[in-house]
Amino acid sequence: MAIKIIGTDVINDQRQLVNITDADITAGDGYSAKTHVITDNINFTQPFSTCTLTAATTFTVSGNAEGKSAILILDTSTTPYTPSWPAAINWEDNTEPTWSTYRKWQIHFYCVSGTRIDAFAIGFDALSSQPTESVSLEGTTSTPITFFDRAATNNHDLVMGWRFGSDGNVYKYESIYNVGGNGLYLYSSSTWNNITPSQTYYIRVTNFGGTVNLSTSDSDTLNSWIALSSDRDFRVRDSRDLLTYADENMVMKVEIASDSGGSNILDTGYYECEYIGTA
Repeated sequence: MAIKIIGTDVINDQRQLVNITDADITAGDGYSAKTHVITDNINFTQPFSTCTLTAATTFTVSGNAEGKSAILILDTSTTPYTPSWPAAINWEDNTEPTWSTYRKWQIHFYCVSGTRIDAFAIGFDALSSQPTESVSLEGTTSTPITFFDRAATNNHDLVMGWRFGSDGNVYKYESIYNVGGNGLYLYSSSTWNNITPSQTYYIRVTNFGGTVNLSTSDSDTLNSWIALSSDRDFRVRDSRDLLTYADENMVMKVEIASDSGGSNILDTGYYECEYIGTA
């Protein structure tokens, strides 16, 4: 049987839309589940939720009734923290997942009755595949990590140095007016941190030796602990005519600590800038 509006078929006997033009449909919240961020309660009236653990956590349930279902995206963090569950939850094959195997889980709950909730979990982002976070620096007092460059012209200052990035990487910097002229580029992604830092670390850089010192106007604060939550640059600048100086170098001592006061220094390294003069 066709369906008509003001005598005109809009759905024919084959249940097809007909005679409809210039029509719009807007999909609102009712067409998809809203995501709720939770701490420890799985509410079956809010069927899609996410939770990131900051400690071992015991979950509760609410709004559960026969036929209802819910999905939880659980992040146990890199620690990882262990979740605990109500007795009503019946895990697939009567075996609760080993939560330390994966960092992130997609967990499906189905209410068989008001007192029984069947559940299964899919793990992803395996913790075993993630490297153990490690802070390390290079160079020694006798053999620093050396970066060579030279000025290309007298018309511009020689500027070169090192960056310790908030992303955990170490970079070299050379002015585009130097002979190399590469600007900022990656030196190492395995030091100072082998992964993206999971916490705030602190760096202290001091002049250690050589014929010149770091430029205070081109460097972040020297001789003090500063947070590595921001990129930290340490550079040499020489404004002299390159015909007036011979080879020059700067050695800096780099320390990284896990606390702002430097009471727990994780590693120490030595990095050098060396550039060539023509005197």
